[in-house]
Amino acid sequence: MSAIAAIFCRDGGAPAPEGLAELSGALHRFGIRSVESAVGAAGLVRRIPACFTPEDGSDAGIGRIGDGSRILFDGALQYRGDLIAALGLDRREGSGLADADLFARAWQRWEREAALRVEGEFAAVVWDPGRRVLTALCSPLRPPPLFFHVTERRAIVATVPRAIFAWGDLPRRLDDVRIAEGMAFGHSEPRSTYWRNVQSVLPGEVLTVTPDAHRIRRYYDLAERGAPVRLPKDSDYVEAAGELVRRAVDSALRASETPSLLLSGGLDSPTIAVVALDLLTGHAGAAPLLSFTAVPSPEWDGRVHGGRIGDEAPLVHRLREKEPALDARFVAATGLDADAVLMRMNEYAEVPVNSPGNQHWLHECRRLSRAAGRRTMLTGASGNATLSYTGFPRFASLLRTGRLPTLWREAALWPRQQHSLARSVIRPFLPPRPGRVFGRGNDLRTLCPRSPIHPEFARHTRLAERIRAAGSGPYFRGARSCREGQIRMSCNPHRLGTGRSTRLALRTIHDVADRDPLGDRRLVEWCLGLPEEQYLHRGVSRRLIRRCMAGRLPAEILAGIPGRQGADWHLRLGRNLPHIRDTFDGWRSDPEVAGRIDLDRLLCVLDTWPARTPLSSADHPDYRLAQYGIDGALATGHFIRWAHGRSGRA
Repeated sequence: MSAIAAIFCRDGGAPAPEGLAELSGALHRFGIRSVESAVGAAGLVRRIPACFTPEDGSDAGIGRIGDGSRILFDGALQYRGDLIAALGLDRREGSGLADADLFARAWQRWEREAALRVEGEFAAVVWDPGRRVLTALCSPLRPPPLFFHVTERRAIVATVPRAIFAWGDLPRRLDDVRIAEGMAFGHSEPRSTYWRNVQSVLPGEVLTVTPDAHRIRRYYDLAERGAPVRLPKDSDYVEAAGELVRRAVDSALRASETPSLLLSGGLDSPTIAVVALDLLTGHAGAAPLLSFTAVPSPEWDGRVHGGRIGDEAPLVHRLREKEPALDARFVAATGLDADAVLMRMNEYAEVPVNSPGNQHWLHECRRLSRAAGRRTMLTGASGNATLSYTGFPRFASLLRTGRLPTLWREAALWPRQQHSLARSVIRPFLPPRPGRVFGRGNDLRTLCPRSPIHPEFARHTRLAERIRAAGSGPYFRGARSCREGQIRMSCNPHRLGTGRSTRLALRTIHDVADRDPLGDRRLVEWCLGLPEEQYLHRGVSRRLIRRCMAGRLPAEILAGIPGRQGADWHLRLGRNLPHIRDTFDGWRSDPEVAGRIDLDRLLCVLDTWPARTPLSSADHPDYRLAQYGIDGALATGHFIRWAHGRSGRA
């Protein structure tokens, strides 16, 4: 893991040394040493952090290949043994190469095809001085962030926007449309960013810049992947899934120290836990598997929305009873300064913090992991779209294909209290919602009742039209097949946009890199091709992972009742009400914030703060804004003020 930046003078000049120094300075917080190189019309900078894997110590910094090209690499490779064999390298020689150097070998062998042949989470920039071509690309899934800005005179590509602004000819100005969509929990154009004239290279895309033109194209489309998987026996799917997960976890365990695990009471991270424990028993010198689980404050009132589990500690305790080698620790994170966390994230992520209500435990778990000497943390974040996919869209698929008797049998077996059959079966085939919603297109309580956006700002940015066009909010119609639903989850705007910058910030602040074995490309593509009954059949959802883990996970976890991290949100906000009220009141005098955020509505919620955790409008008429909008407004307000060179309340 590193940070990279490159400038290409398209007009034929050479980058000034002081400009290259500015690029390097913009990346200083992302590593412990910097490597710079000026080659013809381009300047390249790579900031290298401390070693996350045993091979990182041999990292050459900037890769070179035979034709004179230079390569910047940021990320981590998977299945290195397979890649070394495909390159025809001696196993001993290849095993000692850093990921950056191994990627350079792959580029020399396959050029742009290397982006598909190499597996992992990475971003790369390649400068070919002979042909005067700059190429920037991101891996198909979960790459680090990569931003770009192109003019007639030059092109800049970098891990963070601040490196693009460091060159000095592009003013730092916020993009109002992106801010509005962020507060409405939507994103109509994933490549756009919170900064005007700065775009993002998306997963599976490659940007090519020459002196005369530039273009961006998609070389990997998840919708075109996932060949149908049809196996002779039902049990064969379980066996194949188990082997894919085992290999994915084994690849993710490659680290300088035994990784830790972000552990919930759901199905995904416990699956990673038991597989990792099996694998670690065969690793000489491996430390115990250390896990961190977020738990609510002891004073929490126990109320949680939708029949979820608000305190997952009992489930993790049951897992630990079954797997004594697991070193499980529990994190309440009650003492963190929320404002300090948000402002620090602004500095590193340069986007409003995503999921601000979860920042307390996300930061504390990583801090504790680093303190324990574990700089790599496994997560199960992608499991809901792969191994543990619910299969709910199968209802719509059965209707679409005319399999009505099967649909009737499945509907009769389905526990209706857990999911609306009408929403799963009928809604995907309805046109965008007409009538009342269209007639009240700027009524924010209809469009997005949890959004803190100011109504005038919403009208100015045409937010209602954008929500309708994107099919989000009340216009979301659901998926017509499991495959469609999985692709939507894997390619949602958060994963493509702000989530990448948030991961970078968390990694840099705590010096802890996260890895997600259930987002492994081989597993993702295989799961896309499965028959739908592997996910939902005879009234059992998440069927594949339940069968894979039968006998391995406790029955309480296999029951699959979803958890709710941060269930004590009402208690945490309630403790801080005077400070939050002062913050919002102080922001009234800041037109950049007051013109975008509906401070009056937020203050009204604070003045009528419910005595207990609100679960419906019976508890508070604006309960959704209380739960999501307060935190969202704080994250957005602090970001806007930071972007304009201000901090604090007012």
